[in-house]
Amino acid sequence: MLFDLDSKINFRTYTFTHLNFFGSIGIMKILYRTFYALVTVLIFIPSTLYAQSNTFDRVPLYQSFFRDAPISEVPYGNGFYSYSNYDFLDITTAGVQAGYAVSPNIEIGSGVYYVTRMPDEVDSESAIADIPVYGRYNFMAEQTKLSGGAFVTVPIGSKDIGEGNLNFGLFGALRHPLSEDVVLTGTLGIDFLDTAIEDYEASMNLGTGLIYQARENLYLLNELKIRSDLDYSAISSGINYELADFTQLRAHLLLGLDDTAPDFGFTGGLNFNL
Repeated sequence: MLFDLDSKINFRTYTFTHLNFFGSIGIMKILYRTFYALVTVLIFIPSTLYAQSNTFDRVPLYQSFFRDAPISEVPYGNGFYSYSNYDFLDITTAGVQAGYAVSPNIEIGSGVYYVTRMPDEVDSESAIADIPVYGRYNFMAEQTKLSGGAFVTVPIGSKDIGEGNLNFGLFGALRHPLSEDVVLTGTLGIDFLDTAIEDYEASMNLGTGLIYQARENLYLLNELKIRSDLDYSAISSGINYELADFTQLRAHLLLGLDDTAPDFGFTGGLNFNL
């Protein structure tokens, strides 16, 4: 789906192992070391291999929309409609999300999502989902862009659709040009999720992808998303077509690799600069 997975419906089976505070600290150390190692490798790769510095900042991600490295120069918005198919459930989401740079290094973003759950055997339910609020700070904006950020969900969503949870977390994100036409993206973070049964559960959130410029105004995006708490993983492929300097047409297809991910899903939407 187009919006970041932290704002999706929570489909936990509540059979996960609870992680205590010290276990969460251990996960944070592992995530930090892994992310630091990845950044170090990218920075010290011989610069002759990557002579250009364009990281396609105007092209937002799909599965990690707000977990990204660039800071937008102008306010932006996104409207979309998505459909996801599970074994015994279909979900549609209509959403609007936006971001604004409060300074050259700081950006905030949020979205509002209207979700409809359509189980096979019972009546469908529709309601507003929890509202995620993201903030990120860019501390490297040269050839490699590197940012760190945090998020929290405002628990206004309905329990009827599995929402109403106060989740929060930290993340790091990067973009690095691999060639004149290809950019590597990555994000790594730890989320603290309200399971509604026990205390908060710590979850690794990993995303990576490639952006390929096929034409001057056409970009292809391929992404992988993994979440440890749900044994969730999904791949997606999409396009970003620039209709004008301030408008982009977007569409993507998602395929789930684990039982808790959708069997498949698709999204269509429009980006616009304000």
